[in-house]
Amino acid sequence: MSVKIDQSKLGLIFERDQGRFVEEWKELLSFPSISIETEYQADCQACAEWLGRHLQQIGFKSELLETSSKPVVFAEYTGRPGKKTVLFYGHYDVQPVDPLDLWQSEPFSPELRDGRIYARGAQDNKGQLFAILKALEVLIREGALECSVKLLLEGEEECGSAAIRESLPQWRSKIGADVLMVCDTGFAAPGIPAIVVGLRGLVGCTVWLGGLTRDLHSGMHGGLAPNPARELAVLLASLHQPDGSVAVKGFYDGVLPVSAKERELLARTPFDASAYKREIGVDPLGGEVDLSPNERVSLRPTLDVNGIHSGYGGAGQKTIIPSEAFAKLTARLVAGQDPHRVLDLILAHLRENAPSALQLKFSDIEIAGPAVRRDVDGEVVQRAVRVLSELCGCEPVFGWCGASIPIVADLAEIIGEDVLLVGFGLDENNIHAPNENFSIEQFKCTFLYGAMMLQELGK
Repeated sequence: MSVKIDQSKLGLIFERDQGRFVEEWKELLSFPSISIETEYQADCQACAEWLGRHLQQIGFKSELLETSSKPVVFAEYTGRPGKKTVLFYGHYDVQPVDPLDLWQSEPFSPELRDGRIYARGAQDNKGQLFAILKALEVLIREGALECSVKLLLEGEEECGSAAIRESLPQWRSKIGADVLMVCDTGFAAPGIPAIVVGLRGLVGCTVWLGGLTRDLHSGMHGGLAPNPARELAVLLASLHQPDGSVAVKGFYDGVLPVSAKERELLARTPFDASAYKREIGVDPLGGEVDLSPNERVSLRPTLDVNGIHSGYGGAGQKTIIPSEAFAKLTARLVAGQDPHRVLDLILAHLRENAPSALQLKFSDIEIAGPAVRRDVDGEVVQRAVRVLSELCGCEPVFGWCGASIPIVADLAEIIGEDVLLVGFGLDENNIHAPNENFSIEQFKCTFLYGAMMLQELGK
């Protein structure tokens, strides 16, 4: 006989176990599992091992799957015969913490302040991930988990998922499932849940311009030697048109048009320009300004400069012509764009427009994957609508997330159409920034959703 735990009882269980849940969550957050920086390799390994042991303690069979880089934590729980199998994907790696001086507490010494846990990874993705693990723990303990569940927790999401992508072909049978479940996104606005039916893809590179043998005295060489800093600024400016669109020839080739239904759904998603300005300090005037904000940030591709460096940046003046300059670029892609082709077009544009007097080089080439776009009327999506409506007291909106979760497109190709992306993040959580946080209330809401949704999928 199956056991059903309703929302009320789940809430009582959470209140009873909250203290232990939070302490375990803080222990997970204490690992500086920064994937992009090689000096944290041992910390990533230790974090993966901790997760593997923890999953065994709550009722899973777990193992570490080796890759060419960080290990992947794989775990499995076998439910009742004939029920669906759910593959839950998450990541245990986190972003770097700089600028460290803007943190109000140590990023890997989790601190509870005003009902929020502050730490790197508090939301992205250790907070949401761990809340789902606690939901699974409770369902297994209470005999209420009918479906089979597989967990795939990687350690390189924040730097492109290259290692797990290399290994996926040999793991196809191991990770096969009926539904892919991901909890690494956010609410549309406070109090308004969202089901993400699309993610943008991502490509990126580092651009270097130089060739001078050393930094030069600007009085002795100004007006004679080409200036890499200036020339790089001109080169980067050539990437966009005055209207905010991307100037790279062929960049928009293949982009799928926004359907009437998608426009209707986008129109239901709230966007408060005044609130946005209060949050980030400026008006939302980036990108293709003739399009709506929601369309620009989700269903249109972008090309952004993530960082520029050259010459002297200290106090006062140092009168030099810098010997080199470099910039970090990434492009967010939408359905219909081929990542390899788009990257080739960007590099070709830069070569064509680079100054002949300087050397141009590319490094850190990253192809994190194509975009994902799914139908809003699928059975699993509609089940999520019912669960979120009950949990939050209002129907969720459908959204196309402007961010990327690199491996989701690859996993979706294995699983099929039933891909469920629901998350509980808010802008105030400061992901990828100092003072990242996740409130206890958000953690609880994620826990309740996980327990309710997994029971729904077990029907």
